[in-house]
Amino acid sequence: MIVRPARNAAEVDLVYAIEERSYPPEAAATRDAFHKRRLTFGDYFLVAEAEDGSLAGVANGVRLGHDRLEDEGMKQMASYDPEGRFFCLLTVAVDPAYRGKGIGRSLVSSVVKQAASDRLEAVILMCEEHLIRFYEELGFTYLRPSVSTHGGMAWHEMKLQLAPVTGASFSPG
Repeated sequence: MIVRPARNAAEVDLVYAIEERSYPPEAAATRDAFHKRRLTFGDYFLVAEAEDGSLAGVANGVRLGHDRLEDEGMKQMASYDPEGRFFCLLTVAVDPAYRGKGIGRSLVSSVVKQAASDRLEAVILMCEEHLIRFYEELGFTYLRPSVSTHGGMAWHEMKLQLAPVTGASFSPG
């Protein structure tokens, strides 16, 4: 399995199907938002390609100029900042047939490596309660229950502080 940026719009459509299978309809991103995220933040629109060539997972999000997660507009790219110092991870989804094989970990680690390479301050996210431990194992710190009720769900805010911009290196877990 390799993790790489999505190559084209057809791949975005393929992994959007994984998004639809992974999130309830009211919480899933729109197909349009997926395409906008790839066009704007292509280095962060990552897919996991299985050995047979099928796409097994996806991770993506947006850069922000702040680390406040209560902004619902970021999900549909209403408040993104191409020069922002924070990366907000909005989607990590693995096809049910490939779950339990470390693909989600590889996707998140690849996003973190890209953010560190781009010298961003932090990677931030909101997740469901059952995923808090998963993200903690990847180095994220639990912040608080979110005020967001996106999709009618309870979310929890987490943050992975990256190395300072002073040139110190960061090695994600």
